[in-house]
Parts: sequence; structure tokens; C-alpha cells
Amino acid sequence: MAGNPPPWSPEELAYLAEHDASMPLPLVADSFHRQSLEQGWPARSKKAIRMKRQQLGLANPNKTSMRTGEFTTTGGVARILGTYHKRIYDIVADPANQIYLNPVRLSFNYCIPREGWRRLAKERPEVLAHFNPGRLSRLLGDYDPTEQVAAPYQVQQPRHSIRCIETGQQWANAAAAGAELFVSASGLNKAVRQRRPMTVLGLSFERVRGAA
Repeated sequence: MAGNPPPWSPEELAYLAEHDASMPLPLVADSFHRQSLEQGWPARSKKAIRMKRQQLGLANPNKTSMRTGEFTTTGGVARILGTYHKRIYDIVADPANQIYLNPVRLSFNYCIPREGWRRLAKERPEVLAHFNPGRLSRLLGDYDPTEQVAAPYQVQQPRHSIRCIETGQQWANAAAAGAELFVSASGLNKAVRQRRPMTVLGLSFERVRGAA
């Protein structure tokens, strides 16, 4: 009869804690098993690793961590980019994109490292060209997508800037206006769509064709 497994060492626990909470269990287990062989740690099953991660508060990440951590789900990315889930799922399922995304197949979903999205933006910018540049920045982090991703879209589509009706001041887009006026770009866009003033500013805005 097999005895109880040995207690977890501080080194094992530290190694588990190094992994981002959004990292899927299959990747954590593979990484842990490779490290175990190198360090001579006891063999641990995937179930044991999952249970220990739960005890450490590193398992079953919530929706927020899947949008802000180093690993994202297709649903989390859809929320970041303000689009529907199937659109992101189809992007990830495309073999031409998987070369750069390196997704991990889960039961009914994909988990994608954030670095994979940065590679896709760099190598196939046309795939992400129609998403809002401000939202793309939230997905891509330190990588600035403006030139490679936003520029192709701006060439294909008529450019519209944001103008304050009362003052005549003009900005390249809602994100630029929001940054200068300390309001959210989404709130400003909503006010423009509804053709009403922004209450916090007491000013009205409109879209005008052409660059600012």
C-alpha cells in the first residue's frame, strides 16, 4: 500500500507561487514536472498540484485576473476589446494565427499568453486592425500597437476626430480627448452617440470627418 506523499517543501511552494494566477493548470503542471526532475523533488500528480494551488489562492482565477494577468481566455479578450466572444474565438482558432498566439486548448475554450497577442499584433497586424486602439493597448500592455495595428485601419476607413462644440477644440480621437480632459473615452463616445453634453464637463462633443 502506498504511503502518504511527502510534505511540500518551501522550494516547491515558492515555485508554484511564481506562476501567474491566470496561468492554466496544464501549463503549470508541465512546468512543475520539469522543475521536479531537475531538482529531484517528489513526483506530484496534476490533481495534487491543482489542490495545492487552490490552497495557495492561485487556482480558478476570476474574470478580472483573466483580463489583467499574463494569460487570457477568449472571453476575457472579448471583454477587453469590446466585442463578442465568437469573433475572438475564431481569431484564436485560425491556424495562421495560432503560430503566433501559442494558445492552450482547454475543454471548451482557449487560454492565450498575453505575449502571444503581442506577437500577433506585430506579425499579422491586419487581424487586429479593426479594434479600438485604446482597448488594444489594454490587451497588449507595454507594446504600442498604434503604428502597426491602428494605421492600416485608419488608411482603409474615413478618419473622424472629436470636437468640442462649445470651444471648437479638436482631438484625434476620444481617447486623446479623454486623456486631456480627464474623462473616460467610453463615456465621451457615449455622450457623442446620444448627442448630449457630458455632465461632468458641461460640454458637448461631436465627430467630424478628417484628422485633428
